[in-house]
Amino acid sequence: MNQTVGAKFPDLALEDHNGKELKLSEITEGKLPLIVVFYRGYW
Repeated sequence: MNQTVGAKFPDLALEDHNGKELKLSEITEGKLPLIVVFYRGYW
């Protein structure tokens, strides 16, 4: 997925460390900038 600088990012739903689904819009409440980083591999 390619994004343009300044464009809105799609509202993704991801699982937190407890397995609860969490949407990006719930984290920021639509007011804050958000940086999403994906790491490949295991911790």
